[in-house]
Amino acid sequence: MLMIEPDRYRSLQAARGPLGSLSLPDVGTRQELEDDLADKLRSLFDQDFAVIIMDSDYTTFDEVERACIALFGYTRPEAEALSMRVHTTGEALAAVLPEHEARQAVRSLRQRNVLARVEKV
Repeated sequence: MLMIEPDRYRSLQAARGPLGSLSLPDVGTRQELEDDLADKLRSLFDQDFAVIIMDSDYTTFDEVERACIALFGYTRPEAEALSMRVHTTGEALAAVLPEHEARQAVRSLRQRNVLARVEKV
């Protein structure tokens, strides 16, 4: 058993504070931290838009796959997985891009007979 002299124990305890080595920020500081984090997240994702491909009775798997390979750089297996996800769930996220690029991608998808929409992230 490790023995610590009483004076040494009191000095260690005093140095750590009443909560030991854990100290929580006060409410004002916590709110400031949360606001700062929210601002940083907003700045990272403020310009991002989702390109969502939707299921259609008139679009083939091959059309969706070829479009994803050409427009987003998907590999064949990735494009096949996305096509299956669109088919089974009704829609799937294809890409997250800046607004202008996302809108252009949706126009390109529609030109390829692929139903798609843009959503703000």
